[in-house]
Parts: sequence; C-alpha cells; structure tokens
Amino acid sequence: MTMKDARRTELLNAASELLATNPTASLAEIAEHAGIGKATLHRYFPSRDDLMLALGYRALEMVTLAIADSQLEQGSTAAALNRLAEHLIPLGDKLHFLLNERILDTHPDFAAADRATQAPILALIQRGQADGEIRADLPAEWIRQHLNYALYGTWQIVHEGFIARRDAARLLVTTLINGIAAK
Repeated sequence: MTMKDARRTELLNAASELLATNPTASLAEIAEHAGIGKATLHRYFPSRDDLMLALGYRALEMVTLAIADSQLEQGSTAAALNRLAEHLIPLGDKLHFLLNERILDTHPDFAAADRATQAPILALIQRGQADGEIRADLPAEWIRQHLNYALYGTWQIVHEGFIARRDAARLLVTTLINGIAAK
C-alpha cells in the first residue's frame, strides 16, 4: 500500500467514525476530525458525493467479506442468518450512516454493485423459502430489505447501549424468523 493509499484509508476511517455519530457532518467537520485542512481532504475527495461513494464502495467490500465469512450455503437458514448477523453487526459503526446517503441510492454503478453484494443473501432467503424454513408467501426481496433495515436498527440499538453486542445477532434473527407476536 502506498503512502497515498494509506492516507486515503485514514481519511475514510476518520470520515466513517464521525459520520457514525453525526451523519450530516460537513466536509469541513470531517477534515477537522481527521486532523487535516479542508483543502487536503478535497485533494482526495473533491466533493461530499465523492467521499460518500468511496465510503459506500468500501462498505460493500466489508459486507462482501462478511458474507463470505458467514458461509451462507452451510446449515439451516436460521443458522446462516445468525452467522451473517454476527459478522455484520460489528461493522455497524462503519456502515450505519450510509442508510440515508442519497448519492448511494441514485448512483447507477453503486446500485448495481450493491445488488451484486446482496445477491448471496437473497439466495439464502430463497433457499430458506424452498426448504420451508422461511415463509414462501412473502417476496424474497421484501424479506431481504427487512433484514437490511433490521440490521441498521440493531446497529443503532447496540450503539445506544440498549442491548449488548453479544446478544444482538440472536435477537435480530429470532425476531426476523419468529416475529413479535406472543405465542
């Protein structure tokens, strides 16, 4: 890794750290948090959209690795979802702020990359539906989107200290699979 690449990574780390607690932070605030001037930040990321796209692509890389490490093709759907949650929840502080970043929703290349990243999760849900572990009367994409939003909610509630990180994956998957209705 070159010095420029290392510095870029440091800037991305600083930006994601600040944006996790202040999602609307300006480039000036991000530069200050990184300990650099705004002009230096602009040399790496000419605009906020450029920075957000870089953070978005880095997030997709992290999610791709977490999905691979989760070995979604092994075991029951619930067990695979639990492994997935265990791998993704620790990334929450690096990914949470991306939920409301409009450039990621409108950039066609990013949207395609995001769909490709999510494909193994969709395949897991479809496998669970075919095996009878997950309701087949709900669209798989509907379930995948609910899982994504549940992950964001889980990251938030862990960050706020309402649940322990060690309990988060179990709570998320139990709620997703069993719902909230009293039995």
